[in-house]
Amino acid sequence: MLKLLDSSGGNLVCFKASGTLNEEDYRDVFAVAMTTVLDAHNTFRFYADLSELEELDETSQWGDGELLAANRQKCEKAAVVGGPSWAGLALMLRDSLPEEAYEFFVDGRQERALAWVRN
Repeated sequence: MLKLLDSSGGNLVCFKASGTLNEEDYRDVFAVAMTTVLDAHNTFRFYADLSELEELDETSQWGDGELLAANRQKCEKAAVVGGPSWAGLALMLRDSLPEEAYEFFVDGRQERALAWVRN
């Protein structure tokens, strides 16, 4: 499941993943929120808490990172908080976003990650 967090606002989009991410999460939550931010702003900031992610549906669009990669030049900052099963998605995010704008935080550092991406 993917939730858009209340800490989202302006050009900052914040997500929390838990359980299994599937095609509906990508289409109905991720793509909608990202498209809304991209349509309204010249740049974006991105936060993803993957600490409760268990698995990624490999048949979904999550694996290609196309939406982020197509807009990588618009990324100001991206903070990703990892958990035990985050590796595949975190790697896709890292590869889809500018290296200088991407920062990984270990689980338990959610507040620090959010503060970093906001500043």
